[in-house]
Amino acid sequence: MNVKQWMLVVCFLCSGTKYIPNTCRTFGSGVVQPFQGSGFYVRSNCPFTLTRLTHNRVECDVSIRRGKNGLLVQVEIIINKVRTVLQNGNILVEDQSVSLPYDHTYENIFQYGIYTRLRSSLLPLTVTWHTVPAGIDTLWVRTAIFIRKS
Repeated sequence: MNVKQWMLVVCFLCSGTKYIPNTCRTFGSGVVQPFQGSGFYVRSNCPFTLTRLTHNRVECDVSIRRGKNGLLVQVEIIINKVRTVLQNGNILVEDQSVSLPYDHTYENIFQYGIYTRLRSSLLPLTVTWHTVPAGIDTLWVRTAIFIRKS
C-alpha cells in the first residue's frame, strides 16, 4: 500500500467507518455466486448483466455472454462510460486493442499471476479473470462498501 492508501485506511478507522469487501463470481460451468445470497446456475448464451453499481455518481456495468460450452465468450465492463471488452483472448478499450500492462486515467489492466486484473481508479472495484483457449473460465468482481458504525 502506498502512503495515500494508508492515510485513507486511517481516516476510515478514525471515522468509525467499517470496510466490507464484496465479491461476485461466475465460473465456466454457468454457476453465478452473487455478492449476497446463494449461488445459482445460469446456462444461457444470451448476454446478461452480472452486476451494476454506482458509487459517488460513477456508474459501472459488467455484462457477460457465455458460449455453447459454458465458458464466457464476451465480457463488457463499462466504468464511467469507458467501455472495455474481453473477447477472443483480446482486450479492447474503447474499441482499440490494448496490450498489458495498460494504464488509463480510469483503469489499469495487468497480469495478476495466472489471472488478468482490471482495477478502477474511480471506484473501489477490481475485475479479475482467467483466460483459457476457448474463453474465460473464471471471472470475479470485487468491490468494497463503507458502512458507518452506529
